[in-house]
Amino acid sequence: MGKRRVRDLRSLNHEVVGYDVQSARNAEASQRFGIATHGSFDEMLSAGAEAIVISTPPDQHVPYYEKCFRARVPFFSEANIFTPRASWFAERAAASGVRGYPSATWQFYPLFQALREQISALGRESVQTVHYQYGGYLPYWHPSEPYSQYYAGQRLTSAAREMVPFEMEWLHWVFGPVRAVCAVQDRRHDWTTDIDDSYFLLLDFESGLRGTLIIELHQVAPFRIGRVSCVDDAFTIEMASHELLRYNKSTDSWRRLKPAGMRALGSFDFEEIYRAEIADFTNALAGGAYAKTWQDDRHLSNILFAAEESWARKSWVTIDEAEAQYDGLTLDQKQGAQRIAS
Repeated sequence: MGKRRVRDLRSLNHEVVGYDVQSARNAEASQRFGIATHGSFDEMLSAGAEAIVISTPPDQHVPYYEKCFRARVPFFSEANIFTPRASWFAERAAASGVRGYPSATWQFYPLFQALREQISALGRESVQTVHYQYGGYLPYWHPSEPYSQYYAGQRLTSAAREMVPFEMEWLHWVFGPVRAVCAVQDRRHDWTTDIDDSYFLLLDFESGLRGTLIIELHQVAPFRIGRVSCVDDAFTIEMASHELLRYNKSTDSWRRLKPAGMRALGSFDFEEIYRAEIADFTNALAGGAYAKTWQDDRHLSNILFAAEESWARKSWVTIDEAEAQYDGLTLDQKQGAQRIAS
């Protein structure tokens, strides 16, 4: 992700400097992108960094948030697994005079933007159910290194765990907040590390909508597909071919919806999403609005927390319970389970 952010910032004509804990990656970035790299975070700050993009493993996000607030430097964060309460950020933003901005990747995907417009026109009350499934294969994430050697293959920061709030991003954005979760957490493949690879969530939205989210990291033929059932219409999102299809009952016909700016539904470049996202961040630094709040990000973390608590307790868990019981500063769910049970 750090390499991607460098590419996108450079394409937007920003000057970029970098720091990585691994000196070999610093050297690679310098050679590949022609940027200056530094031997420590403080050294990078002293070189005049005006804003920070945090592309670390998710268990290292909060320590860097703290560093940025102390240094009074605004920052952008990659997608979280768990997020502190919105008040945690508000207090530090007030004391430092700078803000942090959470990743909002899926809000910049044209098909989700188009679906949101369609649902808004129909009215959320017309939506009956939504089902979305992400199937990936963990070894494909970083083909150049074994999954056992980076965060996605570790239990507390596993790929399947991370993908729950990541994929919930667009579901929350299009359909609104979730009220309660019932879930199953499982391991379906023989991995070399102690990770679960599957999450199956039943979602009770505040609007009354019912939905499902399935995350699987053992699927050797990766896919992303969603289906939305409305009173008189239905939508299918097929992300392998970048297609959004709408069915209408009265005409008994399907229509392919092509968002503006997409040259052809099958030729979309995902880099455009990340470039638009980072442009939104840099625009916010100049005083513009930003796509997402920390309260939104916290809600996604609460959904994951509730899902894991649900599996531990074999019952529904509300988002209000998750918000009250979990501080978002520890990735280990066992403490939260003990607090809720007590």
